[in-house]
Amino acid sequence: MFARIKKSGRHQYLQIVENRKIKGKVVQRVLVTLGRMDQLHEKDRIETLIRSLSRFSEKVLLIFSGKSDVSASASKIGPARIFERLLERAGHQEGDPESAL
Repeated sequence: MFARIKKSGRHQYLQIVENRKIKGKVVQRVLVTLGRMDQLHEKDRIETLIRSLSRFSEKVLLIFSGKSDVSASASKIGPARIFERLLERAGHQEGDPESAL
């Protein structure tokens, strides 16, 4: 199952589609057409739908930034940072498993 944009005339429509193999051939079936892309963007409906669907995922963490181009950084805190500093003081070089032994 996946999302795709289908062009029809001047408009683009967001659809949820699935692929199936029937007699050795891949056949696509449109499960639902969610609406015209311009109207969905106007009312932030795409973000609302994604936020709602993300609640059911056990593998995906969703972060909304309000931007199309998202960048992120991470810092080590708590026990991970404490153990990293202890290993550094003991002479362990990051990426060298032998130096910790």
